[in-house]
Amino acid sequence: HSALQLLPSALVSLFLSLPGHKRHSFSGEYGSGSGTPFSYSGLHRRGVITALLLWEYSCSYIAGGASIQLQFAYTWGQVFGGERGTKHEVSLLRGERITQVSGKHSTYIYQLIVSTNKGRIFFFGQPYGVSFNAIPEEPVEFLDFITGHHNGA
Repeated sequence: HSALQLLPSALVSLFLSLPGHKRHSFSGEYGSGSGTPFSYSGLHRRGVITALLLWEYSCSYIAGGASIQLQFAYTWGQVFGGERGTKHEVSLLRGERITQVSGKHSTYIYQLIVSTNKGRIFFFGQPYGVSFNAIPEEPVEFLDFITGHHNGA
């Protein structure tokens, strides 16, 4: 498996996976890295990501106390962050995988753009800060899990 890490509040790391392999590739860390660490790295063993929940502040940015939650093989993992703001849910289609995560960051992650192998693109937050683009090394790889930091500030 390869890996792509991403964080909604402070630091995000994205891990991509290649089906049938136990190799992970690291796409980078985005944000400051402050706050409480979190990881979905064990849950990916249940199966692939099938949905995600993301909370966006009322002024449409992702930062500090915003939250993220991933679903693996139709079982929800833990919520990381403060569950404040507007909740957005994305359910992936059968066979659909997250193949790219990009956006903007400064101290926090301010924008996330999630792209899939089915051509769907989902936008969260506002374009503020420095751009990042996490893509797999191989076109057959996909987002396997995320790790990062969150805080309640």
